[in-house]
Amino acid sequence: MAERRLFSRIGLQAKAWLVDGAGHNHHALVQDLSLHGALAMVDEGWAGQNGDEFELVLDLDGHGQRIIMHTSQRHHHGVCIGLECRRMDIDSAAHLRRLVELNLGNDELLQRQFAQLVNED
Repeated sequence: MAERRLFSRIGLQAKAWLVDGAGHNHHALVQDLSLHGALAMVDEGWAGQNGDEFELVLDLDGHGQRIIMHTSQRHHHGVCIGLECRRMDIDSAAHLRRLVELNLGNDELLQRQFAQLVNED
């Protein structure tokens, strides 16, 4: 099967938490991150359903730099869930942009991916 991803993924192992609509925090381990979403590991017995909305909070440095991404669950397989980014604040977007830029090493590809993100409906 051909790779259909439009956004480059950054592989990482980062602690995060998911905040559900009721304000409950759920621990997660982000496996990869992109401009379009994230893949995260959650606890056994995860009760989230596809379409549920969560705020993904990823602490970058332990000193207040965070990526906060408003997401919806796209898929759930075992202890892994796929989260699609719905929106994020400008500071989070700047932090994520810098992470992607450092990992891609290709400014032209990064600019193309940002253009794709902005043009999505």
